[in-house]
Amino acid sequence: MKELTLQEIQKYSLNVLLHIHDFCVAHHIDYSLAYGTLIGAVRHKGFIPWDDDIDIIMTRENFERFLKEYQSSKDFMLVSPDDRKSYLAFARVCDLKNTKIITRIPWSKYDTGVWVDIFPMDSISDNEEEHRKRWKKLYKFWEITSIARGAKANAMNHDNWEKSNSLIWLKKFIFLNGCLVRPSVRLFINWIKSSKYANSSHCAQLACCDEWGFYEKKDFEEYTTLEFEGHQLMVIKEYDKVLRLLYGDYMQLPPENKRKPKQSHFIKFFLKEKD
Repeated sequence: MKELTLQEIQKYSLNVLLHIHDFCVAHHIDYSLAYGTLIGAVRHKGFIPWDDDIDIIMTRENFERFLKEYQSSKDFMLVSPDDRKSYLAFARVCDLKNTKIITRIPWSKYDTGVWVDIFPMDSISDNEEEHRKRWKKLYKFWEITSIARGAKANAMNHDNWEKSNSLIWLKKFIFLNGCLVRPSVRLFINWIKSSKYANSSHCAQLACCDEWGFYEKKDFEEYTTLEFEGHQLMVIKEYDKVLRLLYGDYMQLPPENKRKPKQSHFIKFFLKEKD
């Protein structure tokens, strides 16, 4: 199989994003570009030049509507956190037609191509310190489930990838060949959706705990559009406020040694062979 270049990964990822956008517009579901994708829209009017993935966010209400109303097809597939074959607490819409991925950290039982991540925003405590304490506990639990996913990996090296087989076998032994991953993810999802904070005025993205956030819900109620690779796509109106809370001066380029794809050390992307 032919390995994709960064530009090809971006092209096929954009196809998935435009597909999601068209569906959301047709079904009146609000979403927003998020994280590096949102920075790319503001700073570059498209991808950050070295970025290899696309992220969007939805309020929990819109997220649940999307999961309920979206229908997978022969070209695109939704992997929902409610799917027993998924090992994630958020959703992905994946390309099935053109691309294929091989990963050292399996995230589902499905064989898919490039994807767009869809993260829900969940209610949290209005007390920032209380939220911080809860987030730290969630982070530890999320980290364990992330490591446990490695037990689902194929113990054989892929092509010339330098990877210790013994490490994979150790994970398989510790985490019972990954059989506890799905139950732990289900428990994690129930935890982040706690009804205790349903009436609060703050929210955060908790399904993937690699970022800290303490946002006002009202900042996710109004939407506008920004240009992204020649297309007008949805973003929250308060995108500057939210990005500054998360990244500080996000318009400043990172050091050159930080300008590299995030996923390339554990995922390889390929052009799918035609039948």
